[in-house]
Amino acid sequence: MTQHSEPIIGIDLGTTNSVVAAYVNGKVQVLSDGSDGILPSVVGVTTDDKLIVGRTARNQLIAFPERTVASVKRQMGTTKILTMAGQDYTPQEISALILKQLRQRAEKALGCEVTRAVITVPAFFDENQRQATREAGTLAGLTVERIINEPTAASLVYHAGQDDRRHLIVYDLGGGTFDVSIVRIEGGVIEVLSSMGDTQLGGDDFDQLLTSHVAKEFRDRHGIDPMEHPVTRWRLLQACERAKCELSFSTHARITEEFIATVDGMPVNLDIEIDRNEYEDLIRPLVDRTIQCVDQAIQESRLNLQQLDELILVGGSTRTPLVQERLRTEFHREPHWSVNPDFAVALGAATQAAIHQGHPVGPVLIDVATHTVGIETLDVSSYSMKMLYSPLIRRNTPLPAKHEQAFSTITPDQEEVHINVFQGESDELSRNRKIGEFRLEGLNQTDDADGEIDVCFELTLDGVLRVSAKEHKSGIATSIVIANSMSDARQSTHELTDARLRDLFATSDSESDSGESLPLDHPDSHQPLPAIELHGPHTSPPEPVVSDAGRELKSWQRLTAKAITVANGLDTDDAQDIRRLVQLIESADRDNDEELVRDLEEELDDLLFYVTG
Repeated sequence: MTQHSEPIIGIDLGTTNSVVAAYVNGKVQVLSDGSDGILPSVVGVTTDDKLIVGRTARNQLIAFPERTVASVKRQMGTTKILTMAGQDYTPQEISALILKQLRQRAEKALGCEVTRAVITVPAFFDENQRQATREAGTLAGLTVERIINEPTAASLVYHAGQDDRRHLIVYDLGGGTFDVSIVRIEGGVIEVLSSMGDTQLGGDDFDQLLTSHVAKEFRDRHGIDPMEHPVTRWRLLQACERAKCELSFSTHARITEEFIATVDGMPVNLDIEIDRNEYEDLIRPLVDRTIQCVDQAIQESRLNLQQLDELILVGGSTRTPLVQERLRTEFHREPHWSVNPDFAVALGAATQAAIHQGHPVGPVLIDVATHTVGIETLDVSSYSMKMLYSPLIRRNTPLPAKHEQAFSTITPDQEEVHINVFQGESDELSRNRKIGEFRLEGLNQTDDADGEIDVCFELTLDGVLRVSAKEHKSGIATSIVIANSMSDARQSTHELTDARLRDLFATSDSESDSGESLPLDHPDSHQPLPAIELHGPHTSPPEPVVSDAGRELKSWQRLTAKAITVANGLDTDDAQDIRRLVQLIESADRDNDEELVRDLEEELDDLLFYVTG
């Protein structure tokens, strides 16, 4: 197989939704499995112990939140353990299951095996978060050729063919993270001048604020807290997600859910109306935080506002009218899309994949370090012997970057040095994050002078940091690569983890999330999803696609959600009968047995009528 024939896919691994794209017949395009190309980033295990990923898992959140995991991206790079159906998983393992589903989708669409990928991450992801993403790709059976920043990926799509000099603000507000990059495009080169962001700010936070507001109003009306029970909480959250999407196109939204709770054995309905102004007052502080990030990114780019030509929107949450209004007012530019904001990052990743694959299709990409990195040193000039932070590679330094600096040992007869590596922007050591450490031992002891140690930092395009230390006189050296979140302990169990995920994925129904998929070159295959020529700018407006959260649930999903709420308020055998019917309906839907679903719906509806009177 030639280099060009080996497929490399581009993946946008999102907090709420994920997308896979690839270079096909001279274009980058989103790969679908018969749906709209969006895979909800939700993983679950059914009551009969089958793995589900995507829409089916998201639907299960209502009835079985303890068997489902969502928004795992926010946990990447942490040591948090996630429990799903009584089993413990790391964030990397859950993300690997999402990536494996995307890989399977790509293989069906392309008609061949896929083992290589470019994966995007938020620009403000740190080293641990980036490597956790790489580990997830490895666990999914992918060789991760490159990790690139999400706003950088989007800029590849928007202006891949422009030669005139332009400066862009790329504003990327997704479901769980926010990034902004200031980008220069000139002569076939895309150069990132600065980046800022917040890995804990996105559309999910808008949902939570609206949900808390509605829960308080419900509590004031009925004297019960809908947030106390997991099922009720998830039903309320999904209702608020739908209202949020509606408020992007309408000035009012009604938030309704029947039988959302019971009071003294009687069902209580949710029916609250909210207007856009009320909603915008709730989220305004979060939107203002993004504006502050944009201000800082512009300042650090050393450009003034008059030098900025365009304001590009990326991410589904940029459909929020308040976001566009604040950007328009603050920066005197008309924010716009020229590619569907849900797909821009994945299409950009596929563009970078095509470049990596050897296709001469895109511009040269110059990205920057998104965090300052350095080491801990001792200030011997003062009586306090204060520990200092000595940066070696500053934030917004173009990548790849390398910097070497000489330091002295504390005493002439010192036998070793302990090097602590930190990441952060504060001058105070304690306010930065320690990301690694190592020792240089067996130093050449001398009585006449302090030993000189050369410390070298190398930061790759992927954000992989290599730190080395060498004694100048003896040449003794050692190094550490701060890239692999699989420590020695994790590495020793990697094969076991891989086998466990492989066994779990084998239980999934490959068609559970969508309809039938055909190879792209099949005569009956249809691909209405975005396909971008890798030449020249694109100015057509994005297709107005409403996010998955705004889509109507199937009738059986609403019925089973109500049924679970009723069952939780019962202390009789009827509760078990209700839960049994819910499981049967979900199983029939996974089997695409519409007739059985309708029959079971009728049976459940009759039982609820009998129980609630």
